[in-house]
Amino acid sequence: MKKLNVSWSFTLIELLTVLVIIGILMALLLPVLNITREKARSTQCKNNLKNIGQILLCYLNDSNDIMPDAAVRPSLNLNSDPRICDVLQPYCENSKIFLCPSDHDQLFFKAEGSSYEYNAMESGRMLCSSRFARRFGFALLPLVYDYEAFHGPPGSPSAKNYLFGDFHVGDIE
Repeated sequence: MKKLNVSWSFTLIELLTVLVIIGILMALLLPVLNITREKARSTQCKNNLKNIGQILLCYLNDSNDIMPDAAVRPSLNLNSDPRICDVLQPYCENSKIFLCPSDHDQLFFKAEGSSYEYNAMESGRMLCSSRFARRFGFALLPLVYDYEAFHGPPGSPSAKNYLFGDFHVGDIE
């Protein structure tokens, strides 16, 4: 009986077709991976704000419900109030919670020690005496929030994360 020598190989066209298909699949998947990565960073940011909220609750417990006396932008030297991260430091084991993972250039973080802005309108006041909270409720009173729109285009509801007066974390809907 005769043996046939059959060689199974791919032609150049078949190889190029497979490479094009792989390239198309990669082009479809990479944006999805970037969106997933940004959602993970936003979730970490929300977790940081939740931890800051827990630290703030400890501070309020020790200070008879008086909000920290801290400046919004201490680097501008408008007054002598300290940074919010410095006020809360005795209650905090990890100062990295003040850095939002989506704050890539870290300009505000380097100047102010935090990627988050503090609502200084409540600075040095009892939380329960907030005029805003009495009118609109604690669930709408922003206490600490992203300095910039790190999580989406500016003006979109999910661009910034907020820690509200009832200590829930979310965005403005």
